[in-house]
Amino acid sequence: MKIKFLDRKSTAEKILYSFMFVLFSLFALSYLYIFFWGIVASLKTHTENVMKPFAFPEVPQWKNFKEVFTLFTPNDTTFLEMTFNSIFFSVVPAAGGIMFTAMLAYVTTKYKFWGSQIYYYLSFVVMLLPIYSSGGAMFKLIYNLGLMNNYLFVITAFGGIGASYMYFAAFFKNLSWSYAEAAFIDGANDWQVFFRVMLPQSMTMLGALFLLSWMGAWNSYDAQLLYLPELPTLSVGIYLFDFDMKYYVRRDLLFAACMVSSIPTLIVFICFNNIMMNNVSLGGIKE
Repeated sequence: MKIKFLDRKSTAEKILYSFMFVLFSLFALSYLYIFFWGIVASLKTHTENVMKPFAFPEVPQWKNFKEVFTLFTPNDTTFLEMTFNSIFFSVVPAAGGIMFTAMLAYVTTKYKFWGSQIYYYLSFVVMLLPIYSSGGAMFKLIYNLGLMNNYLFVITAFGGIGASYMYFAAFFKNLSWSYAEAAFIDGANDWQVFFRVMLPQSMTMLGALFLLSWMGAWNSYDAQLLYLPELPTLSVGIYLFDFDMKYYVRRDLLFAACMVSSIPTLIVFICFNNIMMNNVSLGGIKE
């Protein structure tokens, strides 16, 4: 005899869930509308964007996307050069920063030594400090190190502290050491235990943090505008192009550039949205 357990919800719960469903649906539709409106605006002429901002284009201007690669050149930097800079200054800092953070969190939580807890409390301090209070000192340090307009600027993202460190520290702290002990018995060294046993178990969280860090770096323009003015990324290029609208009026080209620059993030989100949305689930050893 099979017993069915029915998940009965009260009337108040049904109303609450319905309300939240409608609320989040409207929130999601608002983002879709913005993206759709951007595509429509990129297919119109500049005059149509100014005079009829919410109308469909009379004749789709597909040539706008072609002109992006020739006319969209702030600071004499081509669109392809800005694309390379965006990829380099987003992928390398995100990958390196997350990996260094994971390694630091693993060492300070699984290997007890004097000062191992300093990094945990230092992360709190760094998160509490206002950004603008350290901006002057940071600029002077970057300038003195010769990292201005330098691709080596990416090493500044390999600090290993902050919110990501706290996530990894909490994960490794609660991860059973029995995994490592079993590997040590089989003859593995410390590096092999980390890279082949412990790190693979954090791949879901590592992937999610990498994607969030990558998207933040891809869309960021403040640090690049301040420290890398001669190596502009797409976000910096769009910012500068928007600023130049006062002298060179091509609003249609601006929208086309925004749509083209959003393609990589859209592809990454479609391919890896499960990593970002899923929770970390692990099998374990009972102790």
